[in-house]
Amino acid sequence: MGNAIGVIGGVGPYAGIDLVKKVFDNTIASSDQEHIDLYLTSTPALIGDRTAYLLEGGENPAAGLFSCLDKLALIGSDVIVIPCNTAHAPPIYDEVARRAAKKWPNVLLLNMIAETMKVIKERFPKGAKIGLLATLGTHGVGVYRTHFEGASAFTLIEPDQSGREAVHQAIYDRQYGIKAVAPPSTLARAVVKAQAKQLIERGADAIILGCTELPLALHDGEVAVPLLDPTAIVARAAIKVVSPSQLRNATVL
Repeated sequence: MGNAIGVIGGVGPYAGIDLVKKVFDNTIASSDQEHIDLYLTSTPALIGDRTAYLLEGGENPAAGLFSCLDKLALIGSDVIVIPCNTAHAPPIYDEVARRAAKKWPNVLLLNMIAETMKVIKERFPKGAKIGLLATLGTHGVGVYRTHFEGASAFTLIEPDQSGREAVHQAIYDRQYGIKAVAPPSTLARAVVKAQAKQLIERGADAIILGCTELPLALHDGEVAVPLLDPTAIVARAAIKVVSPSQLRNATVL
C-alpha cells in the first residue's frame, strides 16, 4: 500500500515508544536504510484522558487524536496506529475513523482490537477462554467484550470490580502507577501479576494485556499462560501493510 507508518503517541508516552520499538524489533533489516520509515507524534497535552471521558464525559479525546493523525498523514504516513486500547472504544475510535476517512481516504487507520482478535483466532482455532487486564474505561464500555460477543468459541474473562480497580490504580496512581514511574514500580508489577494469576485460576488460557502500559510491567514467562500484547500485534499488522516481506516470523505476541 505504502511505505511509512505513523504512530499517535502520548497515550501514554512510554506506550508510544514501546510500539515504535516493537515495529523495529519485528522488521527484517540489516542496515539503517533498510528500516521502514516511521513518524511518531507525542503530544499528550492535546489528548484528554480516554477513561475519564468514557466514564465522566467532557471533551472527546477524538479531536486531539485526529489532530495528530492529520499531522502524520500530511507528512506521508500511509498506515496509522494508536497505541492505546481505551482509545479504541467506539465513542472515541469511530469518531477518529470518521474524520480520517473524510479527509484522508487513502490512509489506513488500523484497529488494535480487531487485529488482536485476528491473532487470538489464529492462535486458538478451536476456541479458548481469554482473560483481560485493562483500564476501567476499556472494561466499562466493553471495548473487547463486544468483539467476543461475535465469537462463540471464545469466552472473555474479566476481573471483578475490585480487581479492575486494582489494575487501573496500578496504571494511573501518581505515586507508583506505570504512567508515573519508569521503569514500572515493584508494586505496580506485583498488582498486575496478582490479577493475571486470578484470571488464570478462573480458567484463562491466555491473557490480553489490554492497556498499552501493561506490557511494560508484565512479560511472558512471568505467569503460566501466554500473554497477548496488542502493541506488538498492531506493530506487526502495520509492517504487514507497508512492507510484508520485511515482517519477521512471529515469536510470542
